[in-house]
Amino acid sequence: MRRALAAFLAALGLAACADLQPKEVALPVAGALLVKDAGFLKVPMIAAAVAAYVVIDPLAPNWTIEESRQSDERYILALRHKAIHNGGDGEARQVFSRRAAQLAGQAGFGAYEVVSWQTGIDSSRPFAQRVAYGELRLVRLTPPKGVANSEP
Repeated sequence: MRRALAAFLAALGLAACADLQPKEVALPVAGALLVKDAGFLKVPMIAAAVAAYVVIDPLAPNWTIEESRQSDERYILALRHKAIHNGGDGEARQVFSRRAAQLAGQAGFGAYEVVSWQTGIDSSRPFAQRVAYGELRLVRLTPPKGVANSEP
């Protein structure tokens, strides 16, 4: 069982270091072996690590977006930052702009206009979270004069 776990940790370390130089590959593998030899790979420690990973979830997006369609051309986007995060504090406007550009890519629209934008902190418990609210108006594409409905 221990050999299988050590082999798994070594394979995991190698997979995580696929882009690294050969000397740099040895570091995570050596670290995994040191953790194993130090006795940290016991059931309570592994359970605590799994629980921490589930709570923190480093692969989850930093921001969630709630979208409210007001009309064909108007949307309100409410953004909420992860409660437990590692960075991403200044990304709200980028996330908003990316979603607004996706909405503006719908048929018949070519751009968007930000009607209002505000950021703040929601002091809910147990963790305060950054929030942002933005309203946007989609701008329709208008063909140049003389191109549409032109007859030879």
